[in-house]
Amino acid sequence: MLTGVIVPGLGYGPQAPLLNLANEALADLDATIETITWAVPDGLIDIGPEPFVRAHVAAALHRLGTATPGPKPVIIAKSLGTHAAALAAERQLPAIWLTPLLNDHAVAEAITHNPAPALLVGGTRDSSWISETAARTGKTVVTVDSANHALRPPGSLRAYTDALGAIATAMEQFLSRLS
Repeated sequence: MLTGVIVPGLGYGPQAPLLNLANEALADLDATIETITWAVPDGLIDIGPEPFVRAHVAAALHRLGTATPGPKPVIIAKSLGTHAAALAAERQLPAIWLTPLLNDHAVAEAITHNPAPALLVGGTRDSSWISETAARTGKTVVTVDSANHALRPPGSLRAYTDALGAIATAMEQFLSRLS
C-alpha cells in the first residue's frame, strides 16, 4: 500500500496545480494521503526554514504512520517544502521534489545522499533549478524547457497545460513503480 505526504511551497498550497496533480496521482493508486498546510511566519527564509519544514513534515509522517502503519511514505514537496530533503534522507524515504531548491547546498546534498528513489522536476528559467546539480544527484530528472519556478513555460496556457501533463505523467510513472 502506498502512502504520501503533500508538502506546500512558500506561496504554493496543496490546491495549486502541481500539488493537486500529485494528490490525484496518489488517490488514483488508493494511497493514504496526509496534506500539510501552513502559514509561513515573516522572516522564516532569513533565519533558515529547515527546522520549520522538518517539524511540519515529521508531524505529518507521524500522523500517517499512526493511521497507516507499515509502508514507507513518499514525500511530494514544492520549493520551500524541499527543505524536507534531509529528513527524507535520514529516513530513506522516496520523494518527488517539485522545483527543489538546488541552489541550497544542504537541500542538494540531502537529495543526492538519500538512497531512496526520487523524481526531481524543475524549469530552466528558475534560478533555484541547477540542471547540472540535478543530474549529479543520480535521481530521475524532468526539466521543463524555459519554465519558471511555477513550472510554467512562456506563451499560451496550452504550453503550460502541456507541461503540467508531462509532469503529471512522470509523477504517475514514479508512483506506480513505488506501489
